[in-house]
Amino acid sequence: MTLLRDIARMLLGMFLTDARLTAAILALVTLVAGLILKFGVDPLVGGGILLAGCLVLLVEAAVRETRRRKPLPTIQAER
Repeated sequence: MTLLRDIARMLLGMFLTDARLTAAILALVTLVAGLILKFGVDPLVGGGILLAGCLVLLVEAAVRETRRRKPLPTIQAER
C-alpha cells in the first residue's frame, strides 16, 4: 500500500508543481473541445491544434524553468 501511496503522491506532485502549465493545458483542451463541438471543426484539425499547443506550452514551461534556476558556474580553462 505504501508503494501505491508513493506513486499517487508523486503523480499529484507532478501536476501541482507547475500549476501554470496544468491550467494552460486544461484551457487548451477546453478550447479545442469547444471548437470541435460548437463550431464543427474537424477532429483531425483539433488534434493538430492540441499537438501544436501542447508543444508550445511545453517549450514555454521549459524556458521559464531554465530562467528560474540559477546558472551553473562556468569552468575557465587555464592557459
